[in-house]
Amino acid sequence: MARHKPAAEGGYQRGEETRARLIEAAVTVFGERGYDGASTRDIANAAGVNSPALQYYFDGKEGIYLACVEHLIALLWQKMGEAVEAAEQALDDADSVDQALITASLGILGAVVATIQDSPQTTAWRAFLDRHQAGLCPESATTAFEDRFKKRIGNVVRQLIARLAGLAIHDERTVIHSMALFTQGLAFRVQKLKLLEALGWTAIDQKEMELVRDVVLTQARFTLEGLVRKRDGDA
Repeated sequence: MARHKPAAEGGYQRGEETRARLIEAAVTVFGERGYDGASTRDIANAAGVNSPALQYYFDGKEGIYLACVEHLIALLWQKMGEAVEAAEQALDDADSVDQALITASLGILGAVVATIQDSPQTTAWRAFLDRHQAGLCPESATTAFEDRFKKRIGNVVRQLIARLAGLAIHDERTVIHSMALFTQGLAFRVQKLKLLEALGWTAIDQKEMELVRDVVLTQARFTLEGLVRKRDGDA
């Protein structure tokens, strides 16, 4: 695990600034070249620091990659934490009506879709995450991302689907419904270039993102309401 130390030559504040600069540079370099294609020298040069500084703070390439993962997990929770917490509260209430569970489900999906909006920051971390999720990273980083981000969201989503569909949380249909529904938002990120081409857009700014989100959430609502109707019809 990467160390968290202030720089000896500049004190705590300067040390934090150097660490942040290295992480920001590393996210971009790993996103462009992948874990195997990036070197610590590449990252240090991109950050404008010397190579020993990277070793000092992060103990090498795997250490700084793990620091990037922790940084991106924090950013993702900033974007999705409120929606996930609202869903957990709805699930904790045994008396939550179907509409409350549907609203909670759409809140999480809407937060996922919102990540397709372009900005200099999101462009860099999307490229990093695309390579990461393809498995092109150390196993330790895959485990960290699973334990600190994906596991909690996946559990919440499956509980929501299970309640709405009247299925057990580990039922194969619950798992498939969960993946089918919530990969809709990710699909627009993966297929971004095709989306831009099909619609004649040059970028996905706030207006474009909101349009995509509205359409995806409308479609998702129909699906969730359909699960409830099927549940009640089978009862």
